[in-house]
Amino acid sequence: MNSRPRHCCCFEPDNGVEQCPWLDSLDNLNYSLQGVEPRTWGGIASIMFQQQQPPQRQQQQEDVMSSATSSPASTLYSPTPYAFAGTSVQELSSDQCSVRLISLLYQCASEVAAGEFDRANLCLEHIMQLASLDAPHTLQRLAAVFADALACKLLKLLPGLSRALLSSSSSDDAHLVPAARRHMFDMLPFLKLAYLTTNHAIIEAMEGERFVHVVDLSGPAANPAQWIALFHAFRGRRDGTPNLRITAVHESKEFLAGMSAVLVREAEAFDIPFQFNAVEARLEDMDLDALRHNLRVRSGEALAVSVALQLHRLLAADDTGGRRQGGLTPLQIVARSSPSSFGELLERELNTRLQLSPDASAFSSMSPQSPIGGHFPAGGQQRPKIGSFLSAVKALSPKIMVVTEQEANHNGAAFHERFDEALNYYASLFDCLERAAAAQRGSAAAERARVERSVLGEEIRSIVACEGGERKERHERARQWAGRMEAAGMERVGLSYSGAMEARKLLQRSGWGGYEVRHDAEGHCFFLCWHKKPLYAVTAWRPAGYHHSGGARSR
Repeated sequence: MNSRPRHCCCFEPDNGVEQCPWLDSLDNLNYSLQGVEPRTWGGIASIMFQQQQPPQRQQQQEDVMSSATSSPASTLYSPTPYAFAGTSVQELSSDQCSVRLISLLYQCASEVAAGEFDRANLCLEHIMQLASLDAPHTLQRLAAVFADALACKLLKLLPGLSRALLSSSSSDDAHLVPAARRHMFDMLPFLKLAYLTTNHAIIEAMEGERFVHVVDLSGPAANPAQWIALFHAFRGRRDGTPNLRITAVHESKEFLAGMSAVLVREAEAFDIPFQFNAVEARLEDMDLDALRHNLRVRSGEALAVSVALQLHRLLAADDTGGRRQGGLTPLQIVARSSPSSFGELLERELNTRLQLSPDASAFSSMSPQSPIGGHFPAGGQQRPKIGSFLSAVKALSPKIMVVTEQEANHNGAAFHERFDEALNYYASLFDCLERAAAAQRGSAAAERARVERSVLGEEIRSIVACEGGERKERHERARQWAGRMEAAGMERVGLSYSGAMEARKLLQRSGWGGYEVRHDAEGHCFFLCWHKKPLYAVTAWRPAGYHHSGGARSR
């Protein structure tokens, strides 16, 4: 018999490709929660676990919560005790500890959504007794990141306090992000697969072209390795190497200078006629009226556009729900108009923000043809930023535009929907990183920690803690992006089966187990998956009605 002591979330390292037990726990709990309103989450937890607290412990919690439960919002949530609340950490099995953490996260999200400050604080206290950013096990670290995001959401209801506590930490961590992104690229195959399939689509679209211009709009997700691989592919082309020009858009002058130096050196080694153009800007800040000029698009060149993990950020430009009105935050407005208990203020603040957010009603009425959330501009309304951008790209007449985006729905107005989707999505990404770090050993654990905190952690904080224009990470599924693209006058370009085969060969050669490249029935979309769960999607587009033959265009 194994005499190893049982500790919280005690999972043995596994270099295989089987899914972690705690992911199964999350899937099971999520299945139980499907179709259930958030007001019943606490009740479901008590029904599932059927374990009461000792009377003394229960009375202590009731005393702490007494002020919160007196508010109207408390009637929406069952004040049932937390699962295993009277059991010490050392007495819990791995499965019990996993279920407890997941249950506490959902419970905490419920309290945050209801504006129950004291109850949410109690949940966070319980979570952080079990979780830590430095914990050895994946679920503990994931829970700590989500607890941080939930705490930030509560703090943001008090603007002065949140600025004092959060601004310094954000600025201190900013310089760590580029290195963390490089670690993520090295450890996980998703961007490599996206780059490979993007390049394959570009090569096919540029068959017979002598002058090729590639515009890289991927910003922080850009990597010169993608274009070095394109050099290889063009060099092996039967109809010879084209004159190639690459224009990259990035907010860092240092990154652009480094990218230019690397690509110029590699082009010389491959004997490829090459020119590099640097545009120092963020995608969301570019002047769309001058896009052709800023990107240096010339007649006589075949144009390809590549954009990875950036289009969703344009969706934030049209949401002003989280901004101040008349110099006051919504919380201050409510406080001055109707003094109430702190819990009631928080509840009304959340409701006010949802009413102010334009995608609160838009998301529920979204149609595949709508440019943004089901509302077309009318009269004197300003056109949505994403629609204007896609129309500006269409006006450049690219032969192909390849888009890579997260395959997730993190742009809903309802907080509990975003939280549920994000917890499931990032659980899979944390699992990927854990497996990669265990396989690579050495410094991989430290690199994995940087990715979890500086890349994935910041994305989670944006999804969970932010509203209005501050919420930049607005991931949507491929079918939703298809509606936006088609509304802007773009049509699908099929991704060839040979491109999928090349991606699968890359996975086999590199020994990445558990990953998969799937494509839809029509061959219009590649899904990059972990244990059959799609995490990223690659699609290709061109202006509707675009035809090209023998080096001449006809529209």
